[in-house]
Amino acid sequence: MKKKIFISLQILFILFCAEKNFAQFDYGFDFSKAGSAGLQFLKIGVGARESAMGEAVTAIVNDANSVFWNPAGLAYVEKREAILSHNQWLVDSKHNAAVIAYPIGSYVVALNAVTLDINEFEETTALQPDGTGRMVQAGDLLIGLSVAKRFTDKLSIGVQVKYVQEKLDDYKLSNVLFDVGTIYHTGFRQLRLGFALQHFGPDMNLVNQEFRTPLLFRVSAADEIFSTESVALTLAAELVHPTDNIEWVNFGMEINLLDYVELRGGYRLDNDLSKVSFGIGLRPPALSDFDFKIDYSYTPSEIVFNDIQRFTVGLAF
Repeated sequence: MKKKIFISLQILFILFCAEKNFAQFDYGFDFSKAGSAGLQFLKIGVGARESAMGEAVTAIVNDANSVFWNPAGLAYVEKREAILSHNQWLVDSKHNAAVIAYPIGSYVVALNAVTLDINEFEETTALQPDGTGRMVQAGDLLIGLSVAKRFTDKLSIGVQVKYVQEKLDDYKLSNVLFDVGTIYHTGFRQLRLGFALQHFGPDMNLVNQEFRTPLLFRVSAADEIFSTESVALTLAAELVHPTDNIEWVNFGMEINLLDYVELRGGYRLDNDLSKVSFGIGLRPPALSDFDFKIDYSYTPSEIVFNDIQRFTVGLAF
């Protein structure tokens, strides 16, 4: 047992050191890359389970929500599955997502949608800083189609194509982006490695200003530290490299109790929005051929905004 825990801790340490080393590299961008990409809503995490685990989930996703993190995880869906997620986001905005997955032969196909709704606000100008009386609308939309397959008992690969749109008053931009990911079961214990490239696509233009996409590269490792008939503990770590900010590392844990209750926690290094996260998942006994699950996560905000709460419900049939 001590040897197994030591090996898992070594993997977490390697990812932590990698983050510190990568931060020293010059990727050809200015000293500060923040604000150099558009479509920032794509970085908002979808799913209460995933956010509760500090978003260190690229190697362990295995349901319909995989499309939002690593489409390769979709390959492990065995039934038709529908998942809805609600996120009470910053400044009273609402972030909602829905996904439906359907196994077809050796493939699994999924259709998903994400919206970010921002409350109307009054327009202000330099000459009328207290407001002009004109209300402004803004929001974001994503519609995606994913497909994944298990090529061997250890390797799965998934891809996604998605249409994205961002609107601010009379201005609107849209694009077609791609995700690709893989999950590899090493064969050593339950150690899994996950890799994902998200939001890859052409640059965009808005009001004569060019923006890049918020490209993310994720590499993750996860292992089941111990498992008995009544309890199991899984640890995960993940390095995230964005093209428009510094790298950060996510850590997550999940404790499974009797297959009915899951307790989760996470921590994110070098992330100024939020660091600590907690959550719980309930898996009631199956009714006939229906499997139901509900998840909740709580993330204290590190900045002046309200704390973040997410709710997710899922049904497999």
